[in-house]
Amino acid sequence: MSLSRLARRFSAPLAAIALIVLPVLLAGCTLKSGGFVITIPAHLRFLNALVDGGPISATLGTETILTGLPFEGLTGYVDVKAGREELKIVANGTSTIFDQTTLFIDDSSYSFLIFGTSAAPSVLQVPDIVTASPESGQFVLRVINGAYASGGLDVYVTAPGVPLANMSPNFSNLAYGRTTIFSAFVTGSYQVRFTVPNSKQVIYDAGTLAFAEKTSYQLVAYTKGSSTLVNGALLALDASGSGSVASNRFAQFKLIHAAPGTAAVNGFVDGALALANIPYQGASIYEPLAAGAHTVTVETVTAPGAVIASAQPPFAPATVTSVVLTGTPGAQMAVYFPDTNLPGTVGSARVRFVNVAVNVGPVDVYVNFVPRAAGVATNAASGYVELVQNAYAVTFDIAGTTTLLLNLPAVAVTAGQTYTLYFVGTSGALAGVLTRND
Repeated sequence: MSLSRLARRFSAPLAAIALIVLPVLLAGCTLKSGGFVITIPAHLRFLNALVDGGPISATLGTETILTGLPFEGLTGYVDVKAGREELKIVANGTSTIFDQTTLFIDDSSYSFLIFGTSAAPSVLQVPDIVTASPESGQFVLRVINGAYASGGLDVYVTAPGVPLANMSPNFSNLAYGRTTIFSAFVTGSYQVRFTVPNSKQVIYDAGTLAFAEKTSYQLVAYTKGSSTLVNGALLALDASGSGSVASNRFAQFKLIHAAPGTAAVNGFVDGALALANIPYQGASIYEPLAAGAHTVTVETVTAPGAVIASAQPPFAPATVTSVVLTGTPGAQMAVYFPDTNLPGTVGSARVRFVNVAVNVGPVDVYVNFVPRAAGVATNAASGYVELVQNAYAVTFDIAGTTTLLLNLPAVAVTAGQTYTLYFVGTSGALAGVLTRND
């Protein structure tokens, strides 16, 4: 058969096939410069670790791709149109914290990690590209430090229960906002811990984590309000973008003695002595304890074994709590307040006011004779306010009046620190107790 006859024989069927296939190709193509370019979606996921920023939403171009992601919320991969697109991330429905036109490559994956504070938000775009794929019997791990106010992290990945005393960190002095390289480990279960750089002070303990074979992971450190403790989120670089919060096993608390007429006290956690000999108007340092609900009891040093007050704070992972003893003899009680120890604006200190005075009622607080907190109820705390480093006159008035209860003429605060000023005592014997939240 001649070539011309062979071509005529197959020309009609080929034309029919082309008419069928062409619409399918057109549906998956974008016309550019007169040609068809097949596009495959890119894949984005988000972690909201912005400690006080509220829920996170995001738009890509004109399309909403994320709505109401809460603090510590994380998503799997969301398929989005590849190409150069404007990504806008908004916190709490009003504050735009990221607005940037970015090139998203076809079928590539990206993690957007939102961390810091509402006053100093950070958005880190991490290409989820594994520079060294794990081999059989291995996984790879990198660590990202998104813990605001962190002075750096030493990272230990060990067999469960191994003491750190004679261990060297797998990653050293990881600075805020920085990412390690991927490091390979034999597949299995490991205990991951972070310490203060060049020390063995553990500020994060994930407990035992199971790592799958031939899988890549990134562990993101972030803060929940403590200037020392951090929390973690473990994100797999897999097809779906799976991940979960890997909570710190520890929390911290301190005890403040604000009960007039009561002898020095000891503090117990679940019946075990934790803090001892705290005098009236004294405050302990923070003490670590296992995260989760515990019973804190208080006894006087003069009557050991006789509980005068107790409380059951939740002690959420990686958080700090102040437990305050207040009330008069025979009517003492323990109240507690979640603390935030993060620094505020550069050059300023952060201060809150807590009213634990007995039988005084709500108070208004003035700083240099300017109102800064109104109607702070008994056994309640104000929000934090920022003050430039200086010494201030702080006065407490009966709420809604100009009746002076207490004048503190020179309350000194240091920039970069966070404080709580406790209003304590009884009418006629009132005082202020300034504690630093570190």
